[in-house]
Amino acid sequence: MDFKEYSQMCQPVLAPPGCQNIYPPTPPPSTPACQLVKNELCGNIEQPCNSEWIEYWSILDVTPAPSGSLIIYNGSGCLMNVRGIVNGVLTNLLSVSNQGQSKAITVNGLESIEVQCVGDTVGSTCSGRFCLTIHYPVICEVE
Repeated sequence: MDFKEYSQMCQPVLAPPGCQNIYPPTPPPSTPACQLVKNELCGNIEQPCNSEWIEYWSILDVTPAPSGSLIIYNGSGCLMNVRGIVNGVLTNLLSVSNQGQSKAITVNGLESIEVQCVGDTVGSTCSGRFCLTIHYPVICEVE
């Protein structure tokens, strides 16, 4: 049997019974090994209840955008609406309506957080707190 006949009978993936496996096994694809970073951020919310959006957090040069959990605490009588950019899209995240109430959400691809306070009384102030725990990879190396 010449090489041409042999190579037609014995394919490179797996040798059929009776054929020698002359091809080395295909190595598995390389996968990046990344160090995962966890940041815990908290801050105070203090703004007028005038329906204006105020940004409290955003990313800068982090790729991919982190996943994370956000907790909002409403310490005043104003309605707090929270939105953010998630995977490039401005998205309503949650609303916290009662004083003393907290709400939480977990999202993937979080890029920013904004809060809007809406109140019935002119000149009223909205206060509260946000805490954000985010995870994202850094120092990725291909193994």
